[in-house]
Parts: sequence; C-alpha cells; structure tokens
Amino acid sequence: MSEQTSSSKALFDTPQGTIWYLLYCKAKEESRAVMHLANQGVNAFYPKVNITKVLRGKRQRVEEALFPNYVFAQLDHAKHNFTSVRSTRGVIGFVKQGKDYQKVPESLINLFQDCDTLEKLDASIPAKGDKVVLNNPQYNNIPAIYQEPKGENRAILLIQLLNKPVEMVVDNSEFVKSV
Repeated sequence: MSEQTSSSKALFDTPQGTIWYLLYCKAKEESRAVMHLANQGVNAFYPKVNITKVLRGKRQRVEEALFPNYVFAQLDHAKHNFTSVRSTRGVIGFVKQGKDYQKVPESLINLFQDCDTLEKLDASIPAKGDKVVLNNPQYNNIPAIYQEPKGENRAILLIQLLNKPVEMVVDNSEFVKSV
C-alpha cells in the first residue's frame, strides 16, 4: 500500500527551485516580452546577433534575435505565477514538449549569455569574388564579380566588356547575388 501512496505522490510533485523555460513570443516583440517579464521579477533574455545587411540600398548593422520569437525565462516555482507569465505582453505562451513545458539546461543558457551578441553577415551580401547579376536598365542581367564595397551605398564590380575585365561602381540596389 505504501508503494501506491508514494507513486501517486510522485505524480503530483512539482519541480522545486528555479528552472529555465522556453517562451514563444509575438514577432519582433522579444525585447518587449523581456522588459515586461523583468517588471514581474522574472529573469529573462534572448540571444542577439548583429547582422550587416543592405536595407534600401545602404549597408547597415542591425541587431536581431538569434532565435526569432523565442525568449528564455528563469522561473521559481515557489515565487512566480505561470499564468501571469503566459499572459505577459509580447508572450504567446510556453513552448511545450508533450504536456510539459520545455525546460532548458542551465549550461546552454550560460553558453548563450557568455557569447552575449554574435556577429554575422546577411547571406545576401556578397563577399569578394562572389558572382552577382546586374539588374539595372543599362546592364540588364549581365553577370559580374563582386570586388569590394565603396562606401555605404555603392560597390565595385568586375564585368567583362569586349573580352576585357572592367571595374565599375554601382549602387547596392542595382545588383543581386547569384545563386
């Protein structure tokens, strides 16, 4: 009889202490969710990455979430209310694994916190020697080779004219990386 009592007691045991959980958030609202969770006394964060991309023809560095729409939150079962965390502005809910909330190992959290912010280049930005295709009206669909950026708005490309390689400077919006 005591075995049955101990097994039924184990079914109703709740985790003790602080545990990291994975939350799913609204698009582009990770920082809002972290701010509102902090107001509730919840330790939360999301890893970020600095991406260099071309926006409106200009090279810009943008900070984005490494895992878009996801936030890590450290909850204390004795202190925090899971319903209020789920109802926090910017948060959609907990990520689940079966019927249980997805727990995240502390070692993984420490790894992300140690990395702080990662550096990354957008895959659509060409590197020296990459093949690109011009898409401006004068040189429609002519293949070229990317040489280097020239300021924030332009780049130097190498094209073949009369069987001779020629350097030309074009706006970043006038070419795309070929696949």
